[in-house]
Amino acid sequence: MVMKDDEVRRPAPAVLHRARWLLTGRGFPVEDGAVLVEGETIRAAGTFKDVRAFLPARGGVRDHGDAALVAGLVNAHTHLDWSVLRGDLVFPLEGFRAWLEEILAVRGTFSPEEHRRAAEASVAEMHGTGTAVFADMTNDPALSWRCGRRGCGVPHRRLFVEVLGFDRWRLEDVPVLDALGIGDEEGPGMEPISLAAHSPYAVSPELIVSAKAWCRRLGRPFSIHVAEHPEEVEFVRDGTGFCREVLQRLGRWVETWRPPGATPVAYLDQLGVLDERTLLVHAVHVTAEDTERIRRRGAAVCFCPRSNHHMGVGRPNIARFIEAGVPTALGTDSLASNTDLNLFREAAFVLDHWPEMDPAVVLQMATVGGAGVLGVQASRGSLESGKRAEFTAIPLPPAISPREVVEAVIREGQEGRCQWIVGSAEGCGSEGSAS
Repeated sequence: MVMKDDEVRRPAPAVLHRARWLLTGRGFPVEDGAVLVEGETIRAAGTFKDVRAFLPARGGVRDHGDAALVAGLVNAHTHLDWSVLRGDLVFPLEGFRAWLEEILAVRGTFSPEEHRRAAEASVAEMHGTGTAVFADMTNDPALSWRCGRRGCGVPHRRLFVEVLGFDRWRLEDVPVLDALGIGDEEGPGMEPISLAAHSPYAVSPELIVSAKAWCRRLGRPFSIHVAEHPEEVEFVRDGTGFCREVLQRLGRWVETWRPPGATPVAYLDQLGVLDERTLLVHAVHVTAEDTERIRRRGAAVCFCPRSNHHMGVGRPNIARFIEAGVPTALGTDSLASNTDLNLFREAAFVLDHWPEMDPAVVLQMATVGGAGVLGVQASRGSLESGKRAEFTAIPLPPAISPREVVEAVIREGQEGRCQWIVGSAEGCGSEGSAS
């Protein structure tokens, strides 16, 4: 069938989405809110009274009733490589040693097809629970599958190639980088990629510096696990303990290496890798001085509190980072240390275990904060004019006050009660669906 030019170029009709509540990601909930969508873009967001003035004559109105309109979530840290372990580990565990022994026992025992199916199920789960963007740390080039949802395109993957090698000193010495075409600076499907160094105990200082330099040159975010467990703190300070034992067991120990004699955060600062495009993941065992150092350098932190709890490695001082003004985000980590990839459930866990935390701040960590630390804040993370129209409608009880709205959104969202609105396409995942 041949279409006429005017048929091909005809713009998508504008749709005004109305709901009792609107959470733009900036400020307080807006009662009787609305979002005007044209094509794939948000044209206006605010009160229904104000926004309807911009609705073109041919546009339509979709009323979502007592729901709240909420920006798609941003999961700032996960590893789809480990989705194959869903439900295999029994939590909680008794620390990093117990967790790593379990991981080492099953490493390499799954087929590429098992990995692929598990990863696709994880992407479907994130779609069904309101995640629009996720950061995927991978060190397995065989897992280069497409991660969009057919028909509506969410969630989008922000790919980080994870560098491992305590006994390697150059990026050229890391096989995964060559396998993923790192020299071309783009990953599968022409998606831009970033680098992540695994941790101070699994990557040499030379390799950490090289990975950060690569990201700095291209203006891309750099990520690293830091201060996740006491074993890491001991290793960086003294060069002893379980981390050294594992490196020796795996044949990766370097006899000439000398411990920095500092905290993990101070060590990274000594290496010169802390700046406004550095994302520190976990930050459980961090001193007040470390927090100030992170703030001063402009680095950001992604918390994965359920992972920390399930592994038994400690509890981060989230409030201290918020009070210091450090950019913060939330991540689920992987299914090797969590039971699901539902970021609303991560936010609910924070509310349950950090009762001093304001629900609005927690939701911001899962939206605006995540978008900022991944460098996608220009197009995602909040409901504002010019941003991508990728948001959800979450049904709420009719009798609810403004101060209860944000927590109610988190509680309903953790049950998967969200309906996607993606551009002019609506219903890309029904309530409670993970498919």
